[in-house]
Amino acid sequence: MRIIAIANQKGGCGKTTTAINLSASLAKRNRTVLLIDMDPQGHSTLGYNVRPEEIGLSIYHVLKEGISLDNIVLNTAVNNVKLAPANIFLSAIEQDIAGASEKEKRLYHAVNVSKKNYDYIIIDCPPNLGLLSINALRAAGEVIIPLDVSFFSLHGLGKLLETIEILNRRSGHKVETYLLPTMYNRRSRFAREILEEVKSHFKGIIFSTPIRVCTKLRESVSFGCPVSEYATNSIGHWDYSAAVDEVLLQEDPSMENRSVAVLSSSINITPKIASERGVATSGFMDSGFLFIYKDPRAIEVKIAGDFNNWVPDKGVVTIRDEDGTWKKIIKISPGAYQYKFFIDGEWKEDPGNPNIVDNKMGSCNSLIVID
Repeated sequence: MRIIAIANQKGGCGKTTTAINLSASLAKRNRTVLLIDMDPQGHSTLGYNVRPEEIGLSIYHVLKEGISLDNIVLNTAVNNVKLAPANIFLSAIEQDIAGASEKEKRLYHAVNVSKKNYDYIIIDCPPNLGLLSINALRAAGEVIIPLDVSFFSLHGLGKLLETIEILNRRSGHKVETYLLPTMYNRRSRFAREILEEVKSHFKGIIFSTPIRVCTKLRESVSFGCPVSEYATNSIGHWDYSAAVDEVLLQEDPSMENRSVAVLSSSINITPKIASERGVATSGFMDSGFLFIYKDPRAIEVKIAGDFNNWVPDKGVVTIRDEDGTWKKIIKISPGAYQYKFFIDGEWKEDPGNPNIVDNKMGSCNSLIVID
């Protein structure tokens, strides 16, 4: 059972979007999830189509009166996701429990009673480092920091990491920290440089798949549902599914030995890399998309799809690592494409891509959408 806080004192960094879509994507993997909204604005509550003004008991009553979480949780339209809602009353909690004992541990005590009912508890923190965020960090074993790739995000990151470190020292409660780059524009040189700077200075774990700018993510919130319910064939859904893959990998390291495939964008391919890998440079691409298929047992792996007229490995550069990782690099223009892997003479869908569509042959193809 894992408790993950989604925190950043900077607003507009995709914090609530991450809380909503991470919980929904985990539920799609058959995990039971409780999403706790700790923001008086109630945006996670709205994100699951619950009007804050219409709720009765909320997380405010849990923190102020000690009511059980089980008495306030609501069902959502997503199977396996329950919601502990919030509304504007939560903004008064600091004053209401100012003189209370162990006021920083109220959520911790509430979660300890109810955590046996869930595989994951996701806590959406408010955009500040006040009592509500401290409660969330004290209750959590992990914190994911959504970091929009901008100059101001770097400025606030240090303060948040300092606060987490102080909390760790004073309480003796260790919180593992992860960074999730959000609102990433792969076409922006500045965004790429900021991301590289973060990687060079941050000593914790950074998600390898950034959450790219995606209109469907913003639209899904206005419709009161996660992007996995609103637009399954979108890069927003793809990116959060990839983020969940990494979360589950932390849960079960043996997943590294399973067959997985990953789509990555803007991979710079140079003759030097080709030479190091023993690959001929003839017809080599300056840039392209990288598909990764890992299976140490596979003797031959090819890829075919709409992007190469369904001719296996046409226009594809292949790199095979000693651990059985097959890398397929191909130049792809923006658009939607159906594709499959051709593994040792057998057509197979992409095991790492949940997006599939029926084809004319009575089976299914994997589907990617390139922004």
